[in-house]
Amino acid sequence: MSKNMPEQTQPNYIRGPRVSKGGNLAHFAHFRAREFKMSKTMPKDPQSPETNIDGNLRDSRRLIINIQEAAGHSWSAMIDEDRLLQRLETLEAQLTTYAKNYPEDSIREEMRKLLEDKGQYETTAKDSLRLILQEKLEAITKISDLERALSTSEDELTHVRNVCETTQKELTDLLEKQAQQAETVRELTEAIKIAEEKLKEAEENFEQQKKEFENKLEEKTNEENKLLARIECLSADGDFTKEQLSAMKAKYENIKNIKNGDPIKDSSDADSIVENSEAKHVLEVTQSEIHSLKGRLQTAQEELRQAEANVSQLKHEAELAESAEANCLTSRNRLVDDLSETKAKRAASTALLEHLQEQVTIMEDRLRDYVVMTETPKIYDDINDDDDTHTLVRRKKDPCKEIEKDKYKVNEDDIVTEKDKSDSSENLDTTIEGDTTLTIITTNDSPTTKDINGTSQDDQEESEILETGRVTELRNDIQRIKEILSKTQEAAGAGEKEMNSLNEALAQASLQEITAAHEASNLRQQLAASEALMVEKARMVGAVQVQVARMEDSQKEVHQHIQSLTKRLEEEKLKALAATHEATSVKDKLKKTEELVNVSVQEAEGLKNRIESLEERLEMSGGAPTTPLILPFSNNNNSSPPIPNSAPTPPTSLLVPQETLVADDQSDSPPSSPDSPESPNSPNGPTQGLLASRNLKATDKDSINQLTKDSEQSEVENLRSSLKSLQSELNITKSEYLLLKEKGCSRNEEMVNRSFTGVDGVQEIIQRVSKGKSEKNEELESLEVELLNLRRERDQLRDKLSLVDEDYQILAMQNKTTIPTWVMVVMVMALALAPELLPSIL
Repeated sequence: MSKNMPEQTQPNYIRGPRVSKGGNLAHFAHFRAREFKMSKTMPKDPQSPETNIDGNLRDSRRLIINIQEAAGHSWSAMIDEDRLLQRLETLEAQLTTYAKNYPEDSIREEMRKLLEDKGQYETTAKDSLRLILQEKLEAITKISDLERALSTSEDELTHVRNVCETTQKELTDLLEKQAQQAETVRELTEAIKIAEEKLKEAEENFEQQKKEFENKLEEKTNEENKLLARIECLSADGDFTKEQLSAMKAKYENIKNIKNGDPIKDSSDADSIVENSEAKHVLEVTQSEIHSLKGRLQTAQEELRQAEANVSQLKHEAELAESAEANCLTSRNRLVDDLSETKAKRAASTALLEHLQEQVTIMEDRLRDYVVMTETPKIYDDINDDDDTHTLVRRKKDPCKEIEKDKYKVNEDDIVTEKDKSDSSENLDTTIEGDTTLTIITTNDSPTTKDINGTSQDDQEESEILETGRVTELRNDIQRIKEILSKTQEAAGAGEKEMNSLNEALAQASLQEITAAHEASNLRQQLAASEALMVEKARMVGAVQVQVARMEDSQKEVHQHIQSLTKRLEEEKLKALAATHEATSVKDKLKKTEELVNVSVQEAEGLKNRIESLEERLEMSGGAPTTPLILPFSNNNNSSPPIPNSAPTPPTSLLVPQETLVADDQSDSPPSSPDSPESPNSPNGPTQGLLASRNLKATDKDSINQLTKDSEQSEVENLRSSLKSLQSELNITKSEYLLLKEKGCSRNEEMVNRSFTGVDGVQEIIQRVSKGKSEKNEELESLEVELLNLRRERDQLRDKLSLVDEDYQILAMQNKTTIPTWVMVVMVMALALAPELLPSIL
């Protein structure tokens, strides 16, 4: 039982709920962080960056809030759960301990296990705390990163908004500018098209007018010939009567009046001739400018060709200079190589000289030593042992070996220098020969050393002879080395001279290279200048071509403009002719109305005379006064209204011809018969009917006089006022037409002058068009208003003419119906006189 108890309690102590909860929290935080990173690194919609930024901000805030809430809840739940589990574990342990009696060994073992569990628990707790703290720090760092990202995203948002606003403003400005530019371009194109159309129209009209003038001139000449023939015929026909002559004179005067009555047409023809001459002059000026521009273009093309030739020549010279420069560089490199070779040879020769001098000194020193050694032969006699002889021989052989080594070194150096310099081969051969002799000397040392131990005098003499031969050989070697040294010194001097000459050649080559480089740079500069000049000439040629094209376009525009102006002038002329025809028709109608008025006045005078004659007749036939009989007049005149009531209507009876009135007077005059009331023998005498007729006559006379006067005055005043108004309107229309014509001529002249001032004029026109849009719009509006006013006035004149025509028709109808009305008046008078006349007739 004691052994199983730790096995049951150990898992309860070892399991770490906090560790598991901490792990879950870490996993949750890691999952949230990964989700945030995924949301942050998601592909953004390029069309809506603001919405993506706002969504990221909202997601980050939501994640931060969720992390804070989850952290708080997890910490509180974890702590509570740990407390409860710890309490349960302690209670279970207490129960197990209290329920069982354990021996001391088991208790000690249990205590040991508990202590181990406690240590493990503490370590796990520390690890969990460390993890929690690390997660906390990571969360804090993530929060700070999120805050920084939030601030940066907000800054980016503000920046993007500002950029968006600025870009929108710029876009609006650009759109406005584009619209303005498009409007200006459209206006300019329209103006150009209008000018071209006017120019074409002007040319066509000029040709047409020229043809018309020629035809008119031919017609006039034909008419002149016809008139001359007619005058001859008239002079031949001098036997005609005075009436025919007066008729011919009147006809001739009428023809003159007709000819003099068309000044507007002549003035319009003169204006058109002047305008055509001005247009012709402007066209000549533009053609001269075009010819001058073409000449400038040709000169510019020739200059361009010359510049191209100069450029090709300069390119050839530059190529030659570059080739010379390359040759100079190659020669310089060759000289530099030669100089380096000479320097190497000089260095080798100097090294050889130094080495030879060292060898000479060494050999001289050794020769002195050897001489000293030969002068002391007693040393060899004192040596009896073999070992000692060997040592002496060694001491003697050592310098020889050193000499051999030095000679071999010299031989190696000489072999190296032989590869570099072939001139020193002889010297090297001599040194090699000397060295071989030296080696022979060294090789001959061994038998001599072996014979040193001899004690005989012969051997000593032989050794002395050999030593003297060696000395002589060494001296010969030294002499040879000195000769080699002198030769090498001479070669070094020659090398120095050659090096100096090479240095001079190198300096000359460098100078030549510098001069060639300067020449090449100058040629390059000239080439660049010529190319720039060629580009400038090409640009000038292009500009001149553009100017020529613009001038041609402007010429076309001016042609179109002149044509349009001529069309407008023709239209205005037609309108003026129509107005003149209307005015003449109105004048004719007014003349007719005046004639009718005169006829009506004459008729009124005839009526007055007739009425006066009737009154006289009535007075002559007057009788006793009686009561007036008005009832029969009122009863008999039910169908015809009384005359005073018809006063507001125009007096149509006044327009009857005079002949008809005379006929009426003759027909309506009562016959002089014996039965007439004038005879004194009438049975009735003065009666009431006669008084009534007299009263009726008096009233009729007053009413007729008043009616005629009022009607005449009103009609005359109306006609005069209408005539005055029509004349004033005609004068106003003529003045306005002349003003409009003058304005159109001035504007045409200004447009022609502006359009034919060349490219500068076109540019000024463009600037003026761009600057003075408002002025042109105002002028166009004013012209449109004037045209509307003219149209209204024309309509008013037409309405007035229609009213005059209606009045004329009404007057004509009234003239037609005047005879029956006067017949009715006479009948009324007859009916009034009937009661008096019937008894006399009966």
